[in-house]
Amino acid sequence: MARYTLWMITVLTLCLSFSYAQNGRLTGKITDADNGQGLAAVNIVLSETLGGTSDAEGRYNLDVPPGSYQVSFIYIGYEEVKRNVEIAAGQTRRLNVAMNTEAVEGEIVVVSAGKFEQDLGELTVSMEVLQPRMIENKNTTSMDEILDQVPGVSIVDNEPQIRSGSGFSFGAGSRVMILIDDLPILSGDAGRPTWGFFPVENVEQVEVIKGASSVLYGSAALNGVINVRTAYPRGEPKTKVSFFSGFYGDPKDEAAKYWEKTPIVNGANFLHSRIINNFDVMIGGSFLADQGHLGPFERTEINEAGELVKIPYEETYDPFEVNRADAATRGRISVNLRHRNPNIVGLDYGVNTSWQKAQSVSTLLWDSIGVDLYRPFEGAATTSKQTIGYIDPFINYVSPQGTKYSFRGRFSRLNNDNDNDQANSSNVYFGELQVHQNFAPVGIEGMNLTTGVMGMFTDGESELYSGGNPDGSNSAENVAWYAQLDQKLFDRLNISGGMRLEKFAINDSSESKPVFRAGVNYRLGVGTFLRASYGQGYRFPSIAEKFIQTQAGFVVVYPNDTLRSETSWNAEAGIKQGFQIADFRGFLDLAYFHQEYDDYIEFTFGGWGGFTDPLFGFGFKSLNTGKSRVTGLDVSLIGQGKIGGVDFQTLTGYTYTKPVSLTPDFVYARETSGGREVTYLSTSSDTTDHILKYRLRHILRADLELNYNRFLIGTSYRYTSFMDNIDLAFIEFDDDPDDPNDGFNPLTSGIVEWRRDNNGGNHIFDMRLGYNFSDRHRLAIVINNLFNKEYSVRPLVIESTRKTVLQYSTTF
Repeated sequence: MARYTLWMITVLTLCLSFSYAQNGRLTGKITDADNGQGLAAVNIVLSETLGGTSDAEGRYNLDVPPGSYQVSFIYIGYEEVKRNVEIAAGQTRRLNVAMNTEAVEGEIVVVSAGKFEQDLGELTVSMEVLQPRMIENKNTTSMDEILDQVPGVSIVDNEPQIRSGSGFSFGAGSRVMILIDDLPILSGDAGRPTWGFFPVENVEQVEVIKGASSVLYGSAALNGVINVRTAYPRGEPKTKVSFFSGFYGDPKDEAAKYWEKTPIVNGANFLHSRIINNFDVMIGGSFLADQGHLGPFERTEINEAGELVKIPYEETYDPFEVNRADAATRGRISVNLRHRNPNIVGLDYGVNTSWQKAQSVSTLLWDSIGVDLYRPFEGAATTSKQTIGYIDPFINYVSPQGTKYSFRGRFSRLNNDNDNDQANSSNVYFGELQVHQNFAPVGIEGMNLTTGVMGMFTDGESELYSGGNPDGSNSAENVAWYAQLDQKLFDRLNISGGMRLEKFAINDSSESKPVFRAGVNYRLGVGTFLRASYGQGYRFPSIAEKFIQTQAGFVVVYPNDTLRSETSWNAEAGIKQGFQIADFRGFLDLAYFHQEYDDYIEFTFGGWGGFTDPLFGFGFKSLNTGKSRVTGLDVSLIGQGKIGGVDFQTLTGYTYTKPVSLTPDFVYARETSGGREVTYLSTSSDTTDHILKYRLRHILRADLELNYNRFLIGTSYRYTSFMDNIDLAFIEFDDDPDDPNDGFNPLTSGIVEWRRDNNGGNHIFDMRLGYNFSDRHRLAIVINNLFNKEYSVRPLVIESTRKTVLQYSTTF
């Protein structure tokens, strides 16, 4: 028996050896055509069952049966390379490949418009792109700082507006979907982003879609999408560390400075990325201690006798003391891990995670203009200890037929421990299964189908949301199916169409609705693209909008459990022109847009409570305010490259909007006390042309950076026009010195006088200068609000004074 077993093993070994000898070998190296660096994790496909991936240095070594093959080399961000090769038994065939970055007339490739890679010029929608160099060189510590530099985008007191699609909602609800790596990052209960949580040290690209995008991204994408795409390692290991330290300038009016110590800011970012065999590893993080531009404030507490007493403020430079009205201290760690399966071509899987601990103070209202401009209104400053994080498992598989299967999950946790009995916490469970089919491998060139299903569940708990369940616990569910088909015809015409069916539920109420979109792009000539699109939008109210019940200083907010969803449609026509001057390439884009809304949701002031309630029952509540419309023009320029040995990068744009109420006489509520009719006309400070509240009609953004030899110089410019219309209550309750007989004045903020003296808009300049001592070391100075302009975007909130920061970066 043992002899028979030995004989069988010998025969089997000889057979295997003979079989191995009949195979050939395909080997080589894959490099970047521009810099010659090896490209790791390139997919190499010979047939449905045969292929492999390149290693960390771009090398590959495949054992293949003899025969003729068309070998495909596929790598995200690069043009696919195909080579015909014939391999004989026992032959080793060497095939080196240099891959070019995938781009057409402008070298900008995006994924957010269709959830697959497309050239920017061929999109059927308007999109702006932020490159990581600008984020780093402006010493960005919070993502809203850099987004405020994007044409058509404005951040109004932490809330994103795209083309005047939103007003101000006191942090409840968003009409712009915010994503990190295609996954929603808005808080599950309020629909609010935490801008300081974004991984600014590891950004591949930021893509901003302007216009309704609900088909692919759901309810919150009523006005657009902001997608922050993080990077994975490529080629050689890289470690980058930056340190910065700076200070805030004094107010222009010396009398407004009631503190002694200059507020300072310190922080650090780090990133390490490398490829270990078939693993892609990225570890990053940041630390920030920012005292902010506002002054210190007195806290209140209840003493042993049960009395409410004030605690005098103490000025300190302790980075962990948060005792000024705009201060923040936070630390974050992020890890991305991906494994490329060596045995199954096109399969990768992994997990991304990021967690942050923070403590900060947010201020809703200034005290008054003049000497108290940088002092918070009593009771309007909230100190919060925050924990936020997510865990994202994912699986991707690309078949040889060009089908990509993708599962992405996310568990996210947000806990805000506030000092004013307004603590809130929420858990979000998200999952999405998506299939993308490129039909080129089966003979249909230019066709791409994206379809998927998603589900999201949120459970939230907070005393803030006692307008729902009395104990403050509420839940929300969202499930959806979507599909979009993109077809390229005649190498000139791109047609896109899609639909989404979505169902929402909050507690016991639910609703479902389909939305549709269509678009066309025609390449008129070399680098000239005409486009038109139509899209529907649909947004279900957030838990906060329906159930919030709170007070912060003068502002009292009431719940509205009968709030309905809002709908919209958006139409756009545009032209994009690619250009090249020497080695400088870019796009010039012009677009006209028209968006209409029904059951538009706005925070509205009125008498929603009883006489014994705070402020005699007056406050704000989310209401459906009827129909509205936003029309306008958008022009932008994006470009990068060299002219005469100088490296240029620019992002510039101007946006004009006319946001109006179409139903100014519509009675959308009656006050609880007195029964007064509430309309647009009765609640607006300026009804001229029926302009909607809290809108910026003219926005101009410009950023230019030049690099020559070892020197860097850059400048940014932001203009926002005067905010024509705000809540009438802020005007009526103010004590106007020019009108001594103006009646009841519970909020002596000086807002009337401020708006009268500052009605010309805001011109803000930033500057940055840098010097590279070597390829690894750079020193830079970054100055925001260069001329120390004293300005306000959202009334009753004063923006930052001049901030000067010294930044040191090293790469190894």
